[in-house]
Amino acid sequence: MSKKDTNIDAYSKALLDKKTEYNDELKKPKEEKEMSDAERKQAEKTLSSALDMLRRERGQKTIAEEERFYQEHKDDLKDTDEDFTTSSLEKGQSNEALDLVHAMLQDMSNDEEDEDEDVAPVAKEERPKKPKKKKEKSEKKEKVEKKEKKPKEKKSKKPMKTTTKIVLAVIFAGLVALGGYSYKVLIYNPQNIVSESQQKTYDKLVSYADEYGDNMMSDAEKLELLDLDADYKKLLDKQKISINEYFKEQTGKTYKQLLKKMENLKETKEKVKLPGYQKIMDLLNNWDTKSDTEKMAVVDMQSTYSSLSKDLKDEVNTLSTSKTGKEFMDLCKEQEELKTAAEEKAKEEEEKQKEENKAKVQEYQNSLASAQNEYNVYSQYAKSLEDDLAYAQQVGEDTTDIQAQIITNNQMLASLQQQITYYEQMISALQS
Repeated sequence: MSKKDTNIDAYSKALLDKKTEYNDELKKPKEEKEMSDAERKQAEKTLSSALDMLRRERGQKTIAEEERFYQEHKDDLKDTDEDFTTSSLEKGQSNEALDLVHAMLQDMSNDEEDEDEDVAPVAKEERPKKPKKKKEKSEKKEKVEKKEKKPKEKKSKKPMKTTTKIVLAVIFAGLVALGGYSYKVLIYNPQNIVSESQQKTYDKLVSYADEYGDNMMSDAEKLELLDLDADYKKLLDKQKISINEYFKEQTGKTYKQLLKKMENLKETKEKVKLPGYQKIMDLLNNWDTKSDTEKMAVVDMQSTYSSLSKDLKDEVNTLSTSKTGKEFMDLCKEQEELKTAAEEKAKEEEEKQKEENKAKVQEYQNSLASAQNEYNVYSQYAKSLEDDLAYAQQVGEDTTDIQAQIITNNQMLASLQQQITYYEQMISALQS
């Protein structure tokens, strides 16, 4: 091997070592640093500006221009959009960030390699040439072979500026920090941190399991588990596991098993419920708001209660005890006694009222007779006044006094007629 060949091998080895250092740097775990809101906003601003600068250098549009382009053509791009999920976000952010950084570092490596390739021949040309023509021919032959192996020569690139390297380092650090922050907010927190509503749901389920295990719940209370299922589905996986274990310990069934049982119970109840049963339950549920007369309606529901199944009777008795302090049949007996007493009292009051009405009728009849007699007297007097008025007019006497008497008499007749009408109406009302 010639000296020149040795130099080339050493240079290649140096390049490989350099590339290995870059790869090792990429593989090193990055320290995560919690950023404040102000630092995060500044980093995002710096990253945005740096990315826009880099995109312009590559002949690409800025991020803002890309967003405007997307908004203008989003209807055409709907069919190509991918579904957004938490996992896709995490994967997309991390992969895109790493791919971008890897491409940048690869460009750095290629730039330095090209620079060294351009410089190395110049340095070698400055060395004093040895008058060995065979060696020069062999070197030219090697260069020709290399050119034949490469179908396309890479264009010479300018060495990367220090500013660009700094920008790339800032971008890399920002992307790592942003990726860590996104993972914490979008992935870690939802999967591991218990919210206030989740804790309340968990406590409700624990309380339900305790009461169910103590056999202190009615069927209506047991069916409340169906209302909690929607909140159960929002619990964390670790909470669901804990709840199922606790339900198994307290009730002998897991949450899912007990939920299935309650669904079957509800279905059974909906099938066997009768209109009479529902009427009894509605009356008992609103017992405190019912009047005494409405409460007595349970007396007429005894036959309906007797036709129910044992389970439905138990439900009625449980509700009746909680609302009235008595089982349903005892409640019916109580209300029946109250109804009988009320009917007897009403009958006595009716008889008493009849006697009072009878006395009032007699009183009104006497007043009516008196008014009718007076009316007859004033009627006869009115006829006499009409005769006097006709005579005075015939003989040419003054009729002023007579006409005044006629007016007064007519007023008395009208008043008496009103009295007669009133007494007749009162008598009719009392006798009906």
